[in-house]
Amino acid sequence: MGVPIGTLIPRLAEIKSGLDAGNAAYGTAIAIGGIGALLGSWLGGRLTHALGSRSLARTGILFIVLASVGNALAPSVEWLAAISLLAGFSYSCTNIGVNSQAVLIEQGLGRSYVPRAHAFWSLGTMSASLVSSLAAPYTTPLQSLCVGSVIGFTVFQWAARGLLTTEHEDRPGDDPSQLQRHERIPRAALAFLVTLAVAQTLALVAEMSVGDWSSVLLHQEFHISVGPNGYGFTAFMVVQLLTRLRATVLIDRFGMQRTIRGLGLTGTVGYLACLFAAAESSDRSHTTTLILSCAAYAFLALGVGAMPSAFTSVAGSIPGLPSARALTVTGIVVAISGMVGRILFANLAQAVPLSAALACMGVLVLVTVSMTFVLLPERAEKHAIRR
Repeated sequence: MGVPIGTLIPRLAEIKSGLDAGNAAYGTAIAIGGIGALLGSWLGGRLTHALGSRSLARTGILFIVLASVGNALAPSVEWLAAISLLAGFSYSCTNIGVNSQAVLIEQGLGRSYVPRAHAFWSLGTMSASLVSSLAAPYTTPLQSLCVGSVIGFTVFQWAARGLLTTEHEDRPGDDPSQLQRHERIPRAALAFLVTLAVAQTLALVAEMSVGDWSSVLLHQEFHISVGPNGYGFTAFMVVQLLTRLRATVLIDRFGMQRTIRGLGLTGTVGYLACLFAAAESSDRSHTTTLILSCAAYAFLALGVGAMPSAFTSVAGSIPGLPSARALTVTGIVVAISGMVGRILFANLAQAVPLSAALACMGVLVLVTVSMTFVLLPERAEKHAIRR
């Protein structure tokens, strides 16, 4: 799933330039994907129940790669918004399918697993972004996106043969201890899911700002040439991969709350320090600016790398509540709040220097750190479905 995204991110600055779009128009067009994500989250749980998460994932990846290629073909900002809508819908549906599988596997193993599953997404995204950046001076965005989409789709279909089949999933009708589909989620459990989703959104908006704006920042404001301007995103993905691989060990040893809080605080301080230093050096040395920018995004990856998977894991672990249904609730909230956050950021980036606007992402991570109280194990147990 990460390969089409990793291929796209380093080419966004060129796509934006080709559309002759300002920061507000470009950012709003990208944020429209939140409407698609909302629809995908709303339908994702139903489709998982009807088709099974494996079938949903294998179908959804087709539309993900089509949307990826569509970015290079968009003739206007309006078309870019329509492509973002399709991308958000297909990615959200597919995400519910694979995350439902990951939560079920984690429960079966009896130890932390979701961060490591997400690490492989980081591996695909990181590898593709590095290749896409290196190839940028020699290929068009369309050529890169076509190759990345074919590779991503083919390998996904091969790997999906090993996903769990329907009989392993949450089947409320066959298990009286599970909340049935016609029953409402208890109000307290619903409020808990919304709180998890809001915390997850803050981390995701900071994470998505890297994909939406890092290549634009380095090229447009820091004057880094096409190709190297994608290295900031690659640095982010390298550290995100390492953080997610290591997070499972740290969580099992120190607990989820302490791990996420410690990584978040360390990453935010390093991100803000390096980002401000990069902005200060941008008029003197492009090499220094590029190194500092990569360091800033590496620190941000350390801070937010394990956050989304942590909140996903807790949301899907409420006893008696089918994981796909819980992730549908959090997905809807994340889609709405994420879209609003991206639109607000786009307008902020129009009003102030982009580097100053991106510094606000560190504030979002700090707010997420303050909400890690929801990651205590007893919180999910407190909202268990009682029969």
